Amino acid sequence: MSGFGNPSEIGVAQYLLMTIEEIGDGTALLPHTRGYFPGAPNTFDANGRLGTDLLTCIIDSIGGMTSGLASLPDWIVTTNLMIRRAPDSLTGNHGTGALTLDTHVLRRGRSSVVTRVDTADASGATVATAWMSCAILVPANGPPPFNRPVKPFDRAVPNDPIFDTPPHEFFNLSAGSTPGLVSLTVDQRLRNPWGILHGGASAVVLDAAARSLVVGRPTAEATPEAIVTDLAVHYLSPGRVGPVVASATTTGHRGQDHLVRVEVRDQGSDNRLMALAMTTVRSLD
Repeated sequence: MSGFGNPSEIGVAQYLLMTIEEIGDGTALLPHTRGYFPGAPNTFDANGRLGTDLLTCIIDSIGGMTSGLASLPDWIVTTNLMIRRAPDSLTGNHGTGALTLDTHVLRRGRSSVVTRVDTADASGATVATAWMSCAILVPANGPPPFNRPVKPFDRAVPNDPIFDTPPHEFFNLSAGSTPGLVSLTVDQRLRNPWGILHGGASAVVLDAAARSLVVGRPTAEATPEAIVTDLAVHYLSPGRVGPVVASATTTGHRGQDHLVRVEVRDQGSDNRLMALAMTTVRSLD
């Protein structure tokens, strides 16, 4: 089967249903891929816009896969991910609906890969630009199975209503007792083929914590009055057991923009620090 990974093992990919195609014949040292994300009513907000949480998920997915292609026969783990949303894609008609993700490996060194992902809407307007770095490693059971060049394929979605729910339900999020505290219960559908928490899931819970802090109420759901515009995540260790807890603190603000620091920890693994992030959250009121 052409494609990437085993659909039965990647629940996050089944939820988001992005298709990916490798540009060229599959022999490039610095691979180039293009992703198409059609979206669905349960993944978009009321205006048809994808939140930064799910945007990070699809960027992490295509960026990680493309970086992995450059690392064969080894594979990768994401170490750093930075995303900046285009200012004019935060409100109005720009940045809504289906998205295209153009992904280029910029550098492949002996131990790391650097990749850029440019996301645009159907009109070609820029939605976000992302850069990610990945460490090259030797996976225990080898890299995911696929044929080169990678071609789009249809993923079978389980007949389970959870795949039609909004993000906070699919990712098992729950609000803490105070603003800025959100937890994620680890479920099999949120794991990658190696059994660890999907990197995008970590971004979902930290995005929710940052927005909750800025709106000033305990919530794990969508916040129409606030959106993460910039995100820099440093991944330190994988999530394995859970619950995974994100705690946010503010470091300052200027006008509508709030700078928020977020820690993500795996409470079930001795409260191990999984990720550190700095985010800019914009109040839209």
